[in-house]
Amino acid sequence: MATQKRKNWYILGLALIAYFAITYLLYWVERDQEGTGFTHLADAFWFTIVTLSTVGYGDYTPVSPVGRIIGVIFILGSVGVLGYFISQLTTQVSIYLEKKRLGLLGTKFTNHILVIGWDKFGKEVVEEVVHSGNQVAIVCNDKSEIDLIHEAFASKEVFALFTDYSNLEALEKANIQESATVFINFEDDTEVLIYLLNLKKTYPDLNYVVSLSNPSLKETFASTGVRYVVSKTEIASRLVASYTFEPDVAMMAESLMTSALEGEDYDLLEYRVTDQNPYTGQDYLDAFISLKKEHDCVLVGINKKQSDGSRLLKKNPSAGVTIAEDDYLILICTGTTKNKMQKLFGVSEGRLQERGASQKVE
Repeated sequence: MATQKRKNWYILGLALIAYFAITYLLYWVERDQEGTGFTHLADAFWFTIVTLSTVGYGDYTPVSPVGRIIGVIFILGSVGVLGYFISQLTTQVSIYLEKKRLGLLGTKFTNHILVIGWDKFGKEVVEEVVHSGNQVAIVCNDKSEIDLIHEAFASKEVFALFTDYSNLEALEKANIQESATVFINFEDDTEVLIYLLNLKKTYPDLNYVVSLSNPSLKETFASTGVRYVVSKTEIASRLVASYTFEPDVAMMAESLMTSALEGEDYDLLEYRVTDQNPYTGQDYLDAFISLKKEHDCVLVGINKKQSDGSRLLKKNPSAGVTIAEDDYLILICTGTTKNKMQKLFGVSEGRLQERGASQKVE
């Protein structure tokens, strides 16, 4: 690439030298000819510029045989030079568009979800995240997948980057340091573990989520500092088992795990408590009653920040739990009430801004 740029500069330099030389030679030959229009050097420059641009006004023309020969040489040369530079410009535009298509120009996404590894499962995850109103950066190592990603998602929602997974520096183009969560999505659990350990050496403070095929490895991954470890088979087996003897419960659980896209769809949502939240300082039970009566939302849990910075998830606690700033309220809402909650609480759903806090469940 550097050699090609150097070559282009050489050609440009030679072309400029030839241009000035031919222009001056034309003026020198024509200036004393009878009926010539080239009485000043500027006239010769005007003629060569008009000729080079293919406009050809015809207000200046050589009158001497030698001048006309010089004019013919310039015309033929300018066609070649223009063709070369138009070709180079077209090539550079094509290179730029290809780099943009492959994500090599980077993204300005911040507080987004970074998905490393692309397959059908990854696509389903991204669809849910996008439906929740979050931006996603996808890293894949197959060029053919890039066009499919662009076709499936809008550029303002999803950024796609083609690179070798081992090239950790390339993840800067996906703005990994500004991402809220990194989801590693490889088929092989061993590959996930090795990649995770290497990635944490460079980016130790990020939130990591992994999905495993083998649930027995959950403790192994948890010991590496992964915040959330999800087993695909465990989730699927629990749903299947539930469908066999309590199908309504299974259907309800599956509905709550998906984003509420329409007015009456239900969704399980999480909102951070700020000092502007109307329930800050209230008892959990009072907030439960108020949310149900006034907003038709069901409060099912609260995630409280502990004095050591860790977090404790309380599922449906009894009275006596006070809602405080930086807690998270977990609610069941419809698509309609979801929008109302965002306005009421003054924040979007989710915990994308938070990094590194350990999690416990009560």
